Amino acid sequence: MVAPMRRPVLTLVMTIFACTPHAPSPSPADVVAKEPAEAPPEPAAPREPLPPKSPPASTTWTTLTVAPGCELQIADAPASLGPPLAWKPCAGGPEGCVETPTRTAGALAPDVDLTGLSRGGQVTIAVRRSLPGRRSRYLLAPRDGLPFFAVEGPEDAQCSLGQVGLSDDGAVVEVLFDSDDADVSRAYLRGPLAEDPSWREVAAVLPRGKFRGFISESVLSVGGRVMVEQNGGPLRWFDPEGERWYEVPGSHDGWECCASGHGDAVVFSYAAIPERPMAARLGERAHPLHREPVDGTSPVLIDGARAVWVEGRGRDNNNFYKTIDLWAADVIDGPALANAQRVLAVPSKTMPTPHFGGGVVAIPLRESLGEVMVVRLDPREQRVLRAPAEHAIERVLWISSDEVAVRVGPADMRGEPRVVRRIPLAALPPWTAA
Repeated sequence: MVAPMRRPVLTLVMTIFACTPHAPSPSPADVVAKEPAEAPPEPAAPREPLPPKSPPASTTWTTLTVAPGCELQIADAPASLGPPLAWKPCAGGPEGCVETPTRTAGALAPDVDLTGLSRGGQVTIAVRRSLPGRRSRYLLAPRDGLPFFAVEGPEDAQCSLGQVGLSDDGAVVEVLFDSDDADVSRAYLRGPLAEDPSWREVAAVLPRGKFRGFISESVLSVGGRVMVEQNGGPLRWFDPEGERWYEVPGSHDGWECCASGHGDAVVFSYAAIPERPMAARLGERAHPLHREPVDGTSPVLIDGARAVWVEGRGRDNNNFYKTIDLWAADVIDGPALANAQRVLAVPSKTMPTPHFGGGVVAIPLRESLGEVMVVRLDPREQRVLRAPAEHAIERVLWISSDEVAVRVGPADMRGEPRVVRRIPLAALPPWTAA
């Protein structure tokens, strides 16, 4: 096996992945049928505009050798692959709603997975596609733009693409290799949310057996470093200069979960009763974000200089609450929270996990899988997103200043394909209490 710190080897792929562009079909001329002289001709029916054609998937690929027997293909011109997803008007959705399926034609199971992040007024998406021949591809792109990074790899026990993590500091793609029955080695690609040479090399390696029993909960970029979240804790980050992994002090004092990266800091929670939101800068000890104890709280979500969370009071033995409220605060150096204020009551008895971006909060209501409460902080505004009839909102993917994206599926868990929907906030009706 290659030593963990050996520099990766780049070799040029000799095969060029390309597809022949298809010429657009000629547009038929408008034809007006001849009518009797006494009847005026009827106007031609208006035609719907043709959707824009994607550029042909034509790019060369460069081989990145992660380890013997584990080779990835990095696109040399990722933008030439075209938009990661094809959006079309929603079937029966509100005005401006667009959707895309999670299963392509001929696929027996979902072969498209999507996650997104709204930070600083921009949305970045990561799309994973299953390819023929037991291969998969990750594409990273702006929400409405062309990919800035694309990587392909096999899907087998010795080499496969793992999970992806997005943060305002950048993104991390996990690669699994050198697997046995109990442990697996991991390599990580990391770069900014833009095309950059750093995407063409391995940023960190976690060899099999380095941390026995390691189960990766998530990966993220913090302060230009790769950080991994272990199931149950602790958090660890890789120092490329010292070529070693460091544990975040204080991140092993509970069942750590739900980490998110913000610049050179990480925010996470201890999944205890009650939960404890924490934060730490790289190289510093973790400290609590809540100074006053509460009966229960969601993770703290940060977007720039604002933070939001949901907290509950009157928790019983079944984890039901008498009251649950949305809170907001300013983020100051530390990071720490200041000027915390209660925003409004949340109509739920169980603890929801909110999503935050662009000054807007999306709160899925667990008692009703078909509803998401949408709150704009300034100016204060409440709207509601409801799933189509006989469907459920399975997951909120991102929320921004202008839209909410969700995955929608059948409420009775039938095998029907799911769809991802993007709904303009302006198309959502005002929130009304039941």
